[in-house]
Amino acid sequence: MRFLVIDDSLPMRRIITNVLSRLGHTDVVVAGNGREALKRVETEQIDFVITDWYMPEMSGLDFLRALRSKEATKDVPIVIVTANGSRDDVAQAIGLRVNGYVLKPFTAETLKDRIAAIVASHGPAAERGPSGASEPVAQAAA
Repeated sequence: MRFLVIDDSLPMRRIITNVLSRLGHTDVVVAGNGREALKRVETEQIDFVITDWYMPEMSGLDFLRALRSKEATKDVPIVIVTANGSRDDVAQAIGLRVNGYVLKPFTAETLKDRIAAIVASHGPAAERGPSGASEPVAQAAA
């Protein structure tokens, strides 16, 4: 399964990539914003996206809208990782069919749980590529 990690912060991209690697997910590509990520999606097979919300040029939410508007990518699982946990923002992301929402700071275990829940909800086909939308998997309250 190929992951796309999108974050304007190089240290955060490295953290997420390292967590994915420790979880056994070594096929990872990165982008610094949504616009760069869209170019990656156009030229590479992407099976799962982990994106920041707030980024220059194109936010994670605008990237989510763009991905969902295209037939070929409308069902790619997406997790938003953000420091913003306002109810309105979560509702907006869910309205755009985000599959998971993780609040910063997060632990490797939290990210692992979100990915596992989303992959499980997509069934065996998730390992071969996106197969349909799932219910959003929000971060458990502390």
